[in-house]
Amino acid sequence: MVAGRVEADEFFELLGTLNTSALEWRNFIAKNQGQRTVSLKQPAPTVPLTPENAPFHESKSTLLEAANQLIRLVRGPREALLALSFEHCATTSLQVALKYKFAAHIPLHGTTTYAKIAQDVGQGVSTALVERIVQHCASFGLFDAIPGGYVGHNDVSALLVTDPDIEAWMYLNATIAFPAGANVPKAIEQYGYSMEANESAYGISIGRKISQFSHFREPDNLKNHEMFARAMRGIAKGGAYDIGHVIDGGYPWHLLQEGNGHLVVDVGGGPGHVIMGLAKKYPELRFEVQDLPETVEVGAQACEESLRPRIAFRAHDFMTPQPKHKVDQEGIVYFCRFILHDWSDKYAREIVQQLAYGLRENDRIILNDVVVPEPGQELREIERRMHDRDLLMLMNLNGRERTISAFQEICQSVTPKLTVANVCRPKQGELSLIEITLDGAQATVNGRGATHVNGNGVAHVNGNGVNGHTNGYTNGHTNGVNGVH
Repeated sequence: MVAGRVEADEFFELLGTLNTSALEWRNFIAKNQGQRTVSLKQPAPTVPLTPENAPFHESKSTLLEAANQLIRLVRGPREALLALSFEHCATTSLQVALKYKFAAHIPLHGTTTYAKIAQDVGQGVSTALVERIVQHCASFGLFDAIPGGYVGHNDVSALLVTDPDIEAWMYLNATIAFPAGANVPKAIEQYGYSMEANESAYGISIGRKISQFSHFREPDNLKNHEMFARAMRGIAKGGAYDIGHVIDGGYPWHLLQEGNGHLVVDVGGGPGHVIMGLAKKYPELRFEVQDLPETVEVGAQACEESLRPRIAFRAHDFMTPQPKHKVDQEGIVYFCRFILHDWSDKYAREIVQQLAYGLRENDRIILNDVVVPEPGQELREIERRMHDRDLLMLMNLNGRERTISAFQEICQSVTPKLTVANVCRPKQGELSLIEITLDGAQATVNGRGATHVNGNGVAHVNGNGVNGHTNGYTNGHTNGVNGVH
């Protein structure tokens, strides 16, 4: 059987799965959210990604998986390819709609006309162009196109007005990442499989040999710098990247408070949002936030008065050796959230090497990053999201999302050698907490083996790579480029 092909006798199995998971999903909403009907006019409520809501999100994932497979089966291979070939057209319409802020010129309640949008936008945008773009957007669920030349918002398009952070995420992808993605073949042709951030497809898309981070920090490009910060907030809050998955997602932070305690150093931690959350939950831990000078200055000023005695802010470049820390018997945790994925293996290794130099037996590194699953280990929708994000890293920065074996290869390439000791993936998140220790040292938290929380997705990894994999996944980001983490 060709990989990915659905056998004909699976048709009724898919229908059965659809029916069962749809009922579970619907019953959860009725019982726990008090909403008796669900429609496009009255969509399902947002259900937080918490352990108690796991049944809802599991049935939702199963429902989407079965629905997508059924569409694939009914279309057949030729139509499936043709549908794929047109996906870029949606992004093209999004580019125009976002650039000219069509959504902002449509009332949240009621309707307007294409002519009125064109008049409000100006800039040479004609009524005919607005009509074509809006009707195309409506065909894939963005805006409601109404006969007679009218248009209104639906629940999806309204978010572009009511949630400026998610609007920023959409803008970033449509107007910056999309042109970069179109230039990936040209970047490969020009630079090969480059490890350098200034040889990425993004640089080619703007006609310069410069990294995206460097470009965003130029004085005349502050708009994109700010847009990037808002976009990161847009995907972090309340969803699979929410910092709550770090704090309450199953990693045994509470054990770090015992014995001699630990200092938790957030490397590239932005203004310290994650650390502030951890500090509130774990009062016996000490913390330090490291990032660019201007970023940690913002964090220090924003830090709550009650937390200041336990949170230090230090300017530090993570491509250089760690500064000395005031610890005696205390262990140190170096926490890196959404850091390594921004960098190719060459520079990810350098970041880990700078941490490895001073690592002691009771210290550890915790990476908060995506773990790309092996084929078939996740539902295809989840697997697709992981690979989508991997390609985003490639086109924008020549970075990458990694498998466990790729993380292990980096660990084994530094001196002293390190090893991936444990992987904890919160069930409702899409980032894992990857615990790294000195090679040969048993991964312990104050003398206790970190064999923990099977239900929340902990896997154990030996020195040769993986002998288990997460069954659960996580969570936000900076590197000093933005004020978000």
